[in-house]
Amino acid sequence: MSNDRLRHLENQLEILQEQRAALEQEALMKGGLTKIQIEQELRITIKPKIREYEKEYWQILAKSEVDKIDEPDAEVIVAEIVESVDRLAVQQNYPAEIMPILLELRDDLNRPGTSAAIKVKWVLSAIPPFVGLATEGELDLEKFWQTNFPTFRKWSKELAKKL
Repeated sequence: MSNDRLRHLENQLEILQEQRAALEQEALMKGGLTKIQIEQELRITIKPKIREYEKEYWQILAKSEVDKIDEPDAEVIVAEIVESVDRLAVQQNYPAEIMPILLELRDDLNRPGTSAAIKVKWVLSAIPPFVGLATEGELDLEKFWQTNFPTFRKWSKELAKKL
């Protein structure tokens, strides 16, 4: 069931991302009332639907058997997240709502005595609220995750395929 739902959500997200890209491109070429209407369509219809599907997608992954990840793989993912959050904190070019969440995530991942696999499971649990905040700040999450957390993104895609 969750595997079928994940595939469905991935398909829906791909369609919505294509629509979003096309509308953004059209808004750049248009002006006046047409541009405003396109931007309203993006803000009222497309982006909220993307947020809704992304949130459900990550909730399904968070409920999956994340504890089956190998400790060495988890350590690589945790190290990447901590390093990327440190880099993003210095850049400060993301919406203000995102950074406190990322810094809390980094601090929790740096806590000693917890296995990396459990830390990765915590990361998955932390993502749904992060997704909602991130897209509010006009952030393309797919690009954001791929740019800043490529190992985690690759691992989460592989996890989704296994479900």
